[in-house]
Amino acid sequence: MGHPRFTFCIPNLNKRKYLPACIESVLSQDCEDWRCVFVDGYSTDGCWEYMQQYNSDSRFLLLRGRKQGMYADWNECLQHVDTEYFYFLTSDDTCDPQLISKTTSALDAYPDIEACHFQCDLIDDAGHVISKTDDLFGSNFIYVDANKYTHRRSGLCDFFMHFVYRALYTTITSLVFRTSLIDKLKGFSTSFGTSGDYDWTMRLCLFTDILYLPETLATWRTYPAQATNIVSSSQYHEKSLAIAQTNIDLLFSLQPEKMYKRHQTREILLHRFLDNYASSICLEILNSRNILFILEKTYLLLKNRPFYVPKTIIKHLSFKKLFTKSDTIAQAEKLICKYNLTWPPTAINKRHVNAYGANK
Repeated sequence: MGHPRFTFCIPNLNKRKYLPACIESVLSQDCEDWRCVFVDGYSTDGCWEYMQQYNSDSRFLLLRGRKQGMYADWNECLQHVDTEYFYFLTSDDTCDPQLISKTTSALDAYPDIEACHFQCDLIDDAGHVISKTDDLFGSNFIYVDANKYTHRRSGLCDFFMHFVYRALYTTITSLVFRTSLIDKLKGFSTSFGTSGDYDWTMRLCLFTDILYLPETLATWRTYPAQATNIVSSSQYHEKSLAIAQTNIDLLFSLQPEKMYKRHQTREILLHRFLDNYASSICLEILNSRNILFILEKTYLLLKNRPFYVPKTIIKHLSFKKLFTKSDTIAQAEKLICKYNLTWPPTAINKRHVNAYGANK
């Protein structure tokens, strides 16, 4: 076998329970054209010892992490990617046996596109499917019809849609990347806690269009001890707001010729993020009996988001019957019109993608 074209990046910390299923999904690929970079963050549950059985397999590179947090280890994975394509397979998740063959075939047919998005199923701790793919995409209403067919999506449109729906990609395990993106995205930020991959996937939309396959090629596991489930609501929304602000600044720097009305654009795009952040703090205030906590959080709100205080308190006291969120489809259509975004996505003949892969 020549030099592989595909790298599995598997960052890991104390996921021994799920690791066998994860690695088995790699070994079960319908092609041999891959390598795997496994970076362990000094697990204490036997993960490193378990992986030693693959130490003599030339397809595996086993490394220890940097002891600088989870995304430092994700960046360590990127340092060792020397193939045409790569994929982050978090160690508590799995991928389909045809992941490589289907995504690389599709991206080979469209060399100017650097990311392939596909469907995934939400699974529980035991690996049972909780939600099928259609359920996962149900809240992103404008995408429901488009996600039924193979298509090319405007990256810039996806970027703006983050400010309506927040999460377009349920998990990073629903994306395969072209390695040329690494230099453009400059690695994962370590400043956003457990939301560093969300920053990455929002940012990638400013550099490439998205190729979409309406096929289930991965799973995303959810369970109580998951890192993203132990962050408080206000911390989560605070990080999301910071990510949104950072990426708006990047938009302005990358597209100065667009001459966006910067203050107006920032205000329009950040509205939902600000509302969610303020609402999460108000909810914590209303649910707390700690006077010092209430005073501290109230001061924080009044200092930074005074406009949202009466609105969010009234909304929660009215059981969210007042000041409800506006229709997301109308919001999305307004952004598409205002910023002249490309929508709907361009349909792609699936047979063309499959034929291209078969002829290689």
